[in-house]
Amino acid sequence: MPALEQGFTLPEVMLAMTFGSLIALAAAKTLPVLRQQTADVGRHYRLELVLRQLAFGIEKDLRRAGFCAGQCQGRALTIGNAEGEASNSCVIVAYDLNRNGQWDNAADAEYFGYRLRAGALEGQRGVTQCRGNGWERLHDPEEIRITTFSISEIAGNGGKPLVLFSLGGHSNTRESIQQRLEWIVSMEAF
Repeated sequence: MPALEQGFTLPEVMLAMTFGSLIALAAAKTLPVLRQQTADVGRHYRLELVLRQLAFGIEKDLRRAGFCAGQCQGRALTIGNAEGEASNSCVIVAYDLNRNGQWDNAADAEYFGYRLRAGALEGQRGVTQCRGNGWERLHDPEEIRITTFSISEIAGNGGKPLVLFSLGGHSNTRESIQQRLEWIVSMEAF
C-alpha cells in the first residue's frame, strides 16, 4: 500500500499566514522610517561637507593675509558687514599673490572678500569694501542656508594675531539639520 502524503493542517497554515503578515506589516512600517533617517544622514553629511569646503577656502586666504614680497600699502585684513547683516560678517584680505611687492586691485586683484548676505555666503575678488554689487554666491542657497558667519581678531601667544571665525547653517529641506564650525587661524604673514 502506498504511503500517504500529508500536508499542513488548516491551523498550521493560519498560524504561518499570521506570522508572515506580522513580519510584512513590521517591514512596511519600518521601511519609511529607515528611508527618512538615511535621507537625513545624507543631508547632514552634505551640509557639513559644504561648510567645511567654504571654511577651508576662507582659511587659506586668512593664512595668506598680509603676505607681501615688498612694501605693500593698505590694510591686510578688514572686518565689517554688508548692509542689513550682523556686524563682523564680512572679511576682506589682501596678499601679494603675484609677488610683485604690492597689493594690486586691478587685473591681478589681490583682495579677496567673503560676506554673509541674505542667508548665503558670497565671495568676490578685487573688492575693498563689504558693500556693493558683483559678489557671487559660493554655494547653492536652495540647498543650504548660512545662518552664521562671523570673524574676529584675537591676540595669540607671543602677540601673534589670530582670527576666530565661525560658520553655521542648516539644510533648507529640513531646518532641524544644522551644523556650526568654529576655526582659529594663525595669521602667519603678519
